[in-house]
Amino acid sequence: MNEKKKENLEIEEKLKNFKHCTEGQVQFYEVDSYKVVHNVRYLYWLEWARSLYFNKLGVELSDRTFTQHLPIMVVRNEIDYLNPLFCFDKYKVYTRVSAIKNSSFTMENIICSEKNEINAIAKVVFVFLDKKTMKKASIPDSVRKMFNDFEKQENIA
Repeated sequence: MNEKKKENLEIEEKLKNFKHCTEGQVQFYEVDSYKVVHNVRYLYWLEWARSLYFNKLGVELSDRTFTQHLPIMVVRNEIDYLNPLFCFDKYKVYTRVSAIKNSSFTMENIICSEKNEINAIAKVVFVFLDKKTMKKASIPDSVRKMFNDFEKQENIA
């Protein structure tokens, strides 16, 4: 088996763990002077993909979603840029919840080009907040169940 086929099989195997995907296309204003997507744009795409993920789980998106309905805050962003995307390239953002702890949970994303190559891999840690004090709080059982039901996993570790 040649290297490219092996790499594609590995990508397909990784993506089987992701139940949510959204698509996009690189816009002219998203590229930098090197004619590749500017690194900060990936963070915007990931944020939008996570919002659509939550919406798919039944969370209504509004200006109060992440302060009242699902009060969460990003406390860590980690991203590896593997292959560049260029103006007008089409891409997919795969999203999943990979870990749930007492007051935090981790989401993973993979961005792939239409050529089936991985462009970026990201992990984001969120902390659940008490709406009144804005301090970290235990993740409610209803939120845990929402994640576990969607991901079809018993108690995501």
